[in-house]
Amino acid sequence: MGWLQLKRWLSFLPVAFVVYILLHYFVYQPDLSGPHAALLVSGRRSNESVVSVAGGRTLQSGPRVLPPLAQDTVQPELSLTSDLLSSKEPPSAAEGTSGRRNDNATLSQGVAGESAQESSPVRTPPSSTPTAVKTQPNQQQQQVGALQTTRVVPQTRHVVTKKTLIKKTNISASNLAVSALKGSVKVGDKYESGFSVPHEELCENNGRELKVLVLITTAPDHGRQRTAVRQTWGHFTIRKDVVIAFVIGRTTNANIQSNVDKENELYGDIIQANFIDHYNNLTLKTVSMFEWVKTYCSESHFILKTDDDMFINMPLLLTFIDSKINDRRVMYGRMAKGWKPVRIKKSKYYIDVNTYNKSKYPDFLTGPAYLFTGDVVDEIYQKALNTTYFMLEDVLVTGFVSETLKIRRIGDSRFKNEKFKRTDTCTLMKTISTHMVKYEEQFDFYKRTLDGKAKCKAG
Repeated sequence: MGWLQLKRWLSFLPVAFVVYILLHYFVYQPDLSGPHAALLVSGRRSNESVVSVAGGRTLQSGPRVLPPLAQDTVQPELSLTSDLLSSKEPPSAAEGTSGRRNDNATLSQGVAGESAQESSPVRTPPSSTPTAVKTQPNQQQQQVGALQTTRVVPQTRHVVTKKTLIKKTNISASNLAVSALKGSVKVGDKYESGFSVPHEELCENNGRELKVLVLITTAPDHGRQRTAVRQTWGHFTIRKDVVIAFVIGRTTNANIQSNVDKENELYGDIIQANFIDHYNNLTLKTVSMFEWVKTYCSESHFILKTDDDMFINMPLLLTFIDSKINDRRVMYGRMAKGWKPVRIKKSKYYIDVNTYNKSKYPDFLTGPAYLFTGDVVDEIYQKALNTTYFMLEDVLVTGFVSETLKIRRIGDSRFKNEKFKRTDTCTLMKTISTHMVKYEEQFDFYKRTLDGKAKCKAG
């Protein structure tokens, strides 16, 4: 090689050196302060450096092994975003979606021997302070650059809850309602059992062949009302599977008692118990009804309790019973849900807070008419005698007592137990029980439901 040729190659050395320096800087040494900073993904260090997008370059360097951080194994999750460090701590798992804290609730008294257990939550630093990252000295500048474009998202607290299966005991509301009955006098303390006129012959074979036994609570001087019933819907006693009888108490009026005796000799359908007949003794009258069924008609499958101012649509009642013939431990009627005690002293339904101090009664069936199966009679009778006396018989029997005994009470709209438009024959024909029916209305209702003239739509 001649001297001139060597001199020509040497002249290219400065240019080659400059090219080498540029290549080394731009290709093998990424920008330390730009978006080539280390990428942290899902709490782990990435070994790849990202080429700046904002700068317009698309070249990516080869793998770079970054020195390990001192706390790599416990770092919270971090994600890239354009926002700066301005996040707020999210609600913890112990809080509801409304943001209100949901502390451990005290378990109800009905759950015995069990408690909810919750492990301590994993605590993290407050979200207002970014998580500190220890770096090696030669990475100090890299981390400063990274903070300019990286948002540190604080770790979400994960509350690890130990799930404890809580077996709920079925404690009915009425057990609590019974405990709210005040007073030391039990029904049995006021009740005088037995009957001066029992008429045990009304139920042959203890009622084994009966489809329904209808017991009508009445007052000794309500002879007119009893006559209206006998001559209308009470006429269904011509059937061998239907028995209808009236239940009254004793009277101190000799004239009234004489009339009752004469009526009994004529019809033989008035059961007279030993308690004094009075409106405030309706509970005792109902208890006497259960005692009579228990004693003389315990095999009757269905019993209807009703009043002497009710119209009972007997054909519909018998059809209803046919559809429920296999039912057990159940009562049907007009359901009263969430009814409140009357606190007005002038009302005949007035209940003092010293008698019952809760704001609502347990669910019960209203007293003018309710139907029940014969298999609950003895239980209700025994339980009622041992329950604190309460004047409202329907609340006591179908509310407190039946709920405590876990007897099903089912509301049915066909038991209206209230007034409605008297000229509405089609509604009347779809109704089992109607309340506050006057003497003359009994005949009108009976005729309109049985004369076959009404043209009503089915359903």
